Amino acid sequence: MTNYRFSISVLLTSLLTIISIASAYGQASGSITDENRYENYLKFYTLVRGANVRPHWYPDGNHFWFAGGTADSTVIYEVDPQRNTKTELFNTRRLRAALKQVLGHAPPNKGIPFIDFDVVNGTDTVQFRVESKAFRLNLKDYTITPVKASPEAVIRESQLFSPDRQQFIFVRDNNLWFGSTAKPETAPLTDDGIKDHSWNTPGSAWSPDGAMLFVKKSDDRKVHHLPVINYSKPAEEVEWNIYAKTGGALEITELFVVDVKTKRQVKIDAGKDTAQYIFPLGWRPDNSEVLFMRMTRQGNKLELLAADPHTGKSRVIVTEQQKTFACGLDFITEKWKRQFTLLRGGNTFIWLSERDGWKQLYLYDMGGKLIRRLTTGTFPVTGVIKADEKAGWIYFTANAETDLYATNLYRVSFDGKQFKKLTAASGSHDIQLSPSGKYFLDTHSSPNRPPSVELRSADGRLLQVLRKADTSQLNRIGFHAPESFIVKADDGSTDLYGILYKPFDFDPNKKYPVIEFIYGGPFMTIVPHGFMPGTSLAIQAQAMAQLGYITFLVDGRGTTERSKAFQDAVYGNIGKYEIPDHVAALKQLAAKRSFMDLTRVGIYGHSWGGYFALRAMLTAPDVYQVGIASAPGDLTEGAEINEPYIGLPQDNQAGYKFGTNTNLAGNLKGKLLFIHGTSDTNAPLSTTIRMVDALIKAGKLYDLLLLPGQTHFFEGVSENYANDAIRRYFDKNLK
Repeated sequence: MTNYRFSISVLLTSLLTIISIASAYGQASGSITDENRYENYLKFYTLVRGANVRPHWYPDGNHFWFAGGTADSTVIYEVDPQRNTKTELFNTRRLRAALKQVLGHAPPNKGIPFIDFDVVNGTDTVQFRVESKAFRLNLKDYTITPVKASPEAVIRESQLFSPDRQQFIFVRDNNLWFGSTAKPETAPLTDDGIKDHSWNTPGSAWSPDGAMLFVKKSDDRKVHHLPVINYSKPAEEVEWNIYAKTGGALEITELFVVDVKTKRQVKIDAGKDTAQYIFPLGWRPDNSEVLFMRMTRQGNKLELLAADPHTGKSRVIVTEQQKTFACGLDFITEKWKRQFTLLRGGNTFIWLSERDGWKQLYLYDMGGKLIRRLTTGTFPVTGVIKADEKAGWIYFTANAETDLYATNLYRVSFDGKQFKKLTAASGSHDIQLSPSGKYFLDTHSSPNRPPSVELRSADGRLLQVLRKADTSQLNRIGFHAPESFIVKADDGSTDLYGILYKPFDFDPNKKYPVIEFIYGGPFMTIVPHGFMPGTSLAIQAQAMAQLGYITFLVDGRGTTERSKAFQDAVYGNIGKYEIPDHVAALKQLAAKRSFMDLTRVGIYGHSWGGYFALRAMLTAPDVYQVGIASAPGDLTEGAEINEPYIGLPQDNQAGYKFGTNTNLAGNLKGKLLFIHGTSDTNAPLSTTIRMVDALIKAGKLYDLLLLPGQTHFFEGVSENYANDAIRRYFDKNLK
């Protein structure tokens, strides 16, 4: 499998970056200019304080502490759900006074000068760091003792510890190396790894007794190697990256069990078809078998298997098969971890399946026998949070409310009865269950209601509100909540959900240009259903609206968190229904909102969104006048990105031909800007080069911004430059 990451996350790593760009547009509102307001909205997450709680659970799995207060005045609270108390863990005045004595000056800020600490061996002593120095604090008398830093062990990339944390493995020079925490020396565990056929630790697992390893070896020798050229030097440099093209060779994943003492390798039988994806799951608790899943390259068949670690012989436990795709890119990159939940004892497990059109939970034994169905309904289960066998409950999240995207926490008994919703507030919920399973933290919000964090007992009973978000900084720059909407898809019957942003000084009697921010990929949603934007596209849309635009996002047919039929709408036909759905949404919005000027409509997208922004300009040229396609993808790129949704090229030639944007170059009418990093290994620069070549041959004008040395995720000065270009391009051509 290639190293493809979610394209929509292009700017997620830079949500907090201050983007310094100038604008000649807008007018002042008090001391805040439109330019300042735009920049502030790009830092949305810094303007909302106390939006969440990060619990640090004590060994009993019930009570915890968390850092609260503000950035310059931290307060650390200890919460005891059994007593339903929240108290300050440290005496701030005494702690700061004691630190002043050992530091020789007052510690920074006003509150607790650290946000993390360790309890020393269950005593009343804690250890923390201030100004890169380690200290121990006695909570009884507040005496502080400097701690002499001991030589730290070298932390190696992908280091994997044994269950007792006395042994570890890591990768060096394509091979596994072994070490012990008791000795400084390390030694090779394998010697047959070579470049492009190497051992790796992600997904690997120690046996429960610490004697064996379940590990992967990846063979990329036949996979396409993507050249990335460094043009910044007179003598160009080329770096080769593994990149599986649609229809081309895939990485071959081999599974082994390695005995740590004898170094004996047992190869696990993963099947004769090497063109597949492999997901190691770990061990049964009694060391008797290793568990893994395998999926066909088209994603239409998923199997759970077990194998004997001593012989390598495997057996199929469960087979999940669909006429379309059983799994897509979201499964490959993240959600495979939610598919299987092994229960205590290792003799039963919970399986997630869409076999009846909705993701539901099923209980199986390890022989593959279905014991019972656990959940039923016309809603998708999004994942198991915890299976508490002692208490007899399975806790899970699902979208089972009238608001289709409102994720809530539920539980059901192991006999498939007593289904109950445990969260109370409207909107979307983020759940953190205590290790004991007796309590949970519920962070909930909606687009027009800031986050609130509640502590509840496992049965849903409210204990206390731990924290409410402070939006005062956001309100000071003229924040107005966005408008959620529901429209019909192009088929006239399917509901689509979206969100619309207006300028801070919105006047319903004015006419505003419109910009759609699009992603469109069938493996995720982008419309926020909580207060926090969630994706960089929503952040950008909200920021651009402050410059005098109406902006919106909508999740069309084919995206996730709905029924299987909703996702299957685009199967085999990528590029056919997506833009018509978005055009239908735009026209319905404007029909009821006279302030939306449909003679001035723009569209922006990155990666898969770049592909669809480009496709909108080519298939609906009379609707979209200005488009920006940033790092646009293509149906020839990324096998795991395209094949589950459109099949193999040799099996769906018509679908690939129809969905290829270069075939439509002659349709361009409006202004089009391409943005691409020259070192992109997710959507290769060749995708833009091929599109540019097609436009030249069609006699069509275009604009191009190359970012030297930038990958799929723009950073630093280049990120600022790209954002400046995006804003200026819309201002010049749309306003």
